[in-house]
This record gives sequence, structure tokens and C-alpha cells, in this order.
Amino acid sequence: ASHKPADALELFGDLPDWWIAGGWAIDLWLGRTTRDHADLDITTLRRSQGAFWNRLADWDLHLGTAPDVVEPWLDRDVVPPPLHAVWCRPTPSSEWAFELLLNDSDETRWLFRREHAVYMPLDDIARTSDDGIPYLVPEIVLLYKAKNIREHDVQDFDIALPSLDDAQRAWLRDAIAVVHLGHPWLERLG
Repeated sequence: ASHKPADALELFGDLPDWWIAGGWAIDLWLGRTTRDHADLDITTLRRSQGAFWNRLADWDLHLGTAPDVVEPWLDRDVVPPPLHAVWCRPTPSSEWAFELLLNDSDETRWLFRREHAVYMPLDDIARTSDDGIPYLVPEIVLLYKAKNIREHDVQDFDIALPSLDDAQRAWLRDAIAVVHLGHPWLERLG
């Protein structure tokens, strides 16, 4: 039973600064489920992480220390940059429930982890679904997905693109141009 955005709302609903990311965020933006989701990505700000580790005190947490490498995270203090991913499950014998991803920010702006010259005002990075679930705007989600372009990332781009307005397309195009020169999505973003 893979976890869904509603599970995140139940767990973190009273905490500030968290949003659904990844493919589920695209579905929340579109208001419908467009594909099967293998996992649930939840994101918060690096500066806000402490409340989440407190909430997950009884959970089994693993820290992403390298691509495709997770190690038991025992000290539970602060995830040191540049590390940013914590895999979370209720018990060591459970399936992974979700990945909690830390986003960089300054006082007023979300900063793209891979390149701080790409940013957005914190007030603009999220929306809330009809059932009260906060999620990252699609242009930020697609910027993260532009790195690896796996099949499901291309699917998400294809399905979200028609719903993006001119400002969203321009932001995403400019952001991808900064971090991924010659990216195949640039042409389609006009």
C-alpha cells in the first residue's frame, strides 16, 4: 500500500513549510491521477527540518548519502548540506513510506539546490489542492525532473506542459537554460 498525499496531510497537517513534490504534485496541480506513482516525495525547507524529525521520532529514517545509497540515520540532528534526502518508514520491516527532501531558501526566496541563481519567492512556490494538500508548483517540480529525464519524468512534462501559463513556461525555460544547457525541453517551452 504505497503512501498517498492524504497520508502526508494526516501526518504533517499542523506543521508549516511542507509540500508534496514529484509526480504526485503534478497530479494535484491537474486535479486528477495521471499515472501510477511508485513513491511519495514530500519537501520542506532545510531551515524547518527539525519539526519533521521530531514528528518522525519513532520512525525508521535513512539518509541519502550518495546516488542510490541510503544509510541508517541515527543521530537525527540536522541533515548537513549538501545532503538533502531522508527515506522514511514506520518500522525497519515496513515499506518506505515517503522521501523527505530538503529545499534551500533564504529569508524570502526558495533557492534551487543545484544553482542558487535560480530562485522563486517563497510565497509563490506552492498551491493547495481542493482537499487541503499543499504541493509545489509544477514549474519547480519539472525543473527537478529535468535532470535525469526518466520515462515517468517525460510523461509528467508532457501532461503538465499544456496547463502551464506563459509566466510558468518562461520561468521553467529560463531555469533549465541556466542548469541544463541544450536541454531537449527548452525548445518545447518556446
